[in-house]
Amino acid sequence: MNLFSRKYRGSSYLGYSAFFKGFLIFGMIVVVGIFIYFSQTIVSGLRADAARVSQASARLIQYGASEATDPAVIDFIFENIITKVNFPIVVTDRNGSPVAWTVDIDPSDTTSESREKLNKLVREYDSQNQPIEITSENEIINVLHYGDSNLIRLLQLIPVIEISVVGFFILIAFIGFRHIQLSEQRSIWVGMAKETAHQLGTPLSSLIGWVELLRLKYEEGKMNFPSENSETDFDDVSARMLGDLKRLDRIATRFGQIGSIPELEENNLNGVVSEVVSYFKSRIPSRGISIFEKYGEIPPVKINTELIGWVIENLIKNSMESTSPRAGIISIKTEYDPGHKIALITVEDNGKGIPPSRQKKIFAPGFTTKKRGWGLGLTLAKRIVEEYHKGKIKLKYSDPGIRTAFGIELPT
Repeated sequence: MNLFSRKYRGSSYLGYSAFFKGFLIFGMIVVVGIFIYFSQTIVSGLRADAARVSQASARLIQYGASEATDPAVIDFIFENIITKVNFPIVVTDRNGSPVAWTVDIDPSDTTSESREKLNKLVREYDSQNQPIEITSENEIINVLHYGDSNLIRLLQLIPVIEISVVGFFILIAFIGFRHIQLSEQRSIWVGMAKETAHQLGTPLSSLIGWVELLRLKYEEGKMNFPSENSETDFDDVSARMLGDLKRLDRIATRFGQIGSIPELEENNLNGVVSEVVSYFKSRIPSRGISIFEKYGEIPPVKINTELIGWVIENLIKNSMESTSPRAGIISIKTEYDPGHKIALITVEDNGKGIPPSRQKKIFAPGFTTKKRGWGLGLTLAKRIVEEYHKGKIKLKYSDPGIRTAFGIELPT
């Protein structure tokens, strides 16, 4: 059975998360910009209309002042035409004293308080719009001051409202993302602690067993004499204990490098993969799971051997746990893509696979398809490959019950 019948199909990794965040921020800026531009365009148009209406009103007053002999005509123009506009107007005489207005002040109110209020409005209107002089026979008889309508003021508030709403949603999103991030961090720390216990458990149990065996042999007197058998037993036991101690030291080194940027050196990638495969081959039954290797010619790769070995170990361990203990087949293949200058590692098995609905979550902390597990192996593998080695790791394909393959790309 050839598990490498499907050729490797490389595809560039897209940072979907970063792209989505960038696109979201860019989209918000564009939307706010469009609304601000739209609202300010309307404001500019309304102000232009107000200026034209004010000019027309000034001409009416000017006409009334130059043609009418009866002041009632001017009053009629002001009360029945000018007061119908939807923006405030204050008309002052040549000395700047208010003589007519459309604001909510009684025309018969001549108190100093109302006059001061009208003068304040005049100053405010002049800061918003250019006042219009009303002349008669080349002499200024009145000045028309007009302000922004309520509609314009409301439109001017739209950008503030828009920015406030967007800012509110950004705040909610930030709080939500932060909560998710904290939950994820808690999951990672809990998972890290459990993964550490899980990793240390096997060699520690083995060491306890070897120590117990030594104690029993000592009590039986089989190790008091330098007989050939006892010496052989002691050498074998001590060698296995030394192997387990080295395993503990390696585990401690691996976890120690997760929290910091590890040193990368040029190494033989095939040698690293082969060492991991040999470790597993010595621990699987003689009949049951079969591991096949196929190594291509790969130039030296700048890696951290401990961490890359850990990644391969996690993938092989996952394959062993997902395949049948009697008919499991695991294939490991390495090759080199000279066009893209990347080393490729493929780990494939004929296990139960991953359902399509769960394939996008496999690298998330806490994800596992096993009844017992911490769901941290692939998360750590992704961090080691992509953050520390600037490579890529992905699920190439998974046909549940038929075959599943993970691919690793490492730049050379």
